[in-house]
Amino acid sequence: MNGTSSLKNTSSASQTEWSLTWFEALLLLGSGLMAVVLHRATDFSPGLPGHHGIEWMALMILGRASSRFRGAGTLTSVGASAASMLPFLQGENPFTWLFYLLPGLVMDLAYRYLPRYASKLWFLVLLGGFAHATKPLGQLAINLISGWPFGSFRYGVVYPFASHIFFGMIGGLLGALVVLGIRRYSKKSNQG
Repeated sequence: MNGTSSLKNTSSASQTEWSLTWFEALLLLGSGLMAVVLHRATDFSPGLPGHHGIEWMALMILGRASSRFRGAGTLTSVGASAASMLPFLQGENPFTWLFYLLPGLVMDLAYRYLPRYASKLWFLVLLGGFAHATKPLGQLAINLISGWPFGSFRYGVVYPFASHIFFGMIGGLLGALVVLGIRRYSKKSNQG
């Protein structure tokens, strides 16, 4: 018993599977934890909503793009979501756990329904931006339903969406460059 199962599904672009080793699960969960720790350690407020999307989406793309596990994005988000509920890492509002959970779901859905683009730089950059935009989308929904105030909307609705997409795309670019660079290097070293 090594912690894996044998269900596999092959697509034209890459192989995804339901198997997962304990080590890979710990790496994915740890990436989520690291994102929350980085967020709290560098929690200064420059007035730019979504600026933590750089490190968060870089870690998300690294985890999602380097794993064959179908739920890699969700597992990374679960790690971040759980970490954000710890007393010493809690965010500024009670919904922070949800905002960490949503991007992983978006990434896994994108990988499931658009697998042929999963190794394209432009796709990973856009995926980082749109996955990070789930935060203002969730904040807007909660604000409209409950009236809970979110400071990022003090200048309107468009600005937080645009800044989250922008910073998420930068993070997506950084994560994609690392993953694609490693793939290119290992491909060259296997050929030579």
